Amino acid sequence: MSSSPRPALAVLGALLSVMLHLLLFPSNARADERHAVGDVVVGPGEVSPGVSNVVGDVEVLGAVRGDVKSVAGDVMVYGPVAGDVKASFGSVDVRAPVGGDVEAGFGDVYIDSRVAGDVDVERGNVELGPRARIGGTLQPGSGRIFSHPDAYVAGGTVAGMVPEGDEPPGAFGFLGVTGWLFGALLFVACSALAAVLVPRPLAAAARGIGEAPVWSLAIGIGSVPVAVVLAVVLLVSGVGIPVLLLFAPAYLFLVFFGGLAAAFFIGRRLVMATGRYEAGNAFAAVVGALLVSGAFLVPYGHVVAYALALLGTGGALLALFSRLRSRPGYRHSSYEAYVRERRGGPGAR
Repeated sequence: MSSSPRPALAVLGALLSVMLHLLLFPSNARADERHAVGDVVVGPGEVSPGVSNVVGDVEVLGAVRGDVKSVAGDVMVYGPVAGDVKASFGSVDVRAPVGGDVEAGFGDVYIDSRVAGDVDVERGNVELGPRARIGGTLQPGSGRIFSHPDAYVAGGTVAGMVPEGDEPPGAFGFLGVTGWLFGALLFVACSALAAVLVPRPLAAAARGIGEAPVWSLAIGIGSVPVAVVLAVVLLVSGVGIPVLLLFAPAYLFLVFFGGLAAAFFIGRRLVMATGRYEAGNAFAAVVGALLVSGAFLVPYGHVVAYALALLGTGGALLALFSRLRSRPGYRHSSYEAYVRERRGGPGAR
């Protein structure tokens, strides 16, 4: 297939336009302060109608009449916030009253003030200071709770994570529309770039998935405990710590590449099934990446997405093993044969 990136760039442009529209143009009449990249500070004495940031920290020293949201960055609340406080990837520090809920996706939460609503933390610890007063429930998710004896939670603590099916219809989880769109855009962009820059390894991994899907999934799942055991051995050995610093990001990159390979495999199958053979590898990668990203919008879809990443990891490893097996080392029958080959004499191969 042709590897022309024009269809992929068209889709990326459309997604980018939608994201910029959500960031720059509020859906309500209130003119919130929306930023794409960079830290945001509401200074002392300032009153902001609301703060929304994609990449960067948010610090509130003044007052906010609406919500405070950050996709990738920490949120520090040192002044009153009338609405909700949400962070998708980052910690939350609340030391001033919050009139709504406090939600965090991946990050720890510290509260030492009044929160009128609920506190919901997906993956991170929760620490309650002596002045913490939570009017709703506290849901720690998969993290732990460190509570001061003087802290008070009116609605009690909900152990574990609430099943995704219990979320309101049409909800997108803690990430929200902006957070999901930001992550999906990055994944789609990486998929398109991989299809253009490294088409052969990507195609080889996808071929490994297609030829042996069961083995690919088994090898991908098995790579997780193997990587954990190897990391522990390197950590305990002491001298292996420098190797661990290289091994850990290398394995994470392998899993991420596996996700790209799985997306490319799905996209190529779908494109070929519709007869769009001339669409190109980049377009197929974009289609698959959109489908994988969309899995996060359905209940338990993240489990499917993680399984696909491990499936692609196994396919990449199978492709690597196959490449190594297809290049057996040539062994000479004798030392004399080796010398004849080196000299180019009679009988040289």
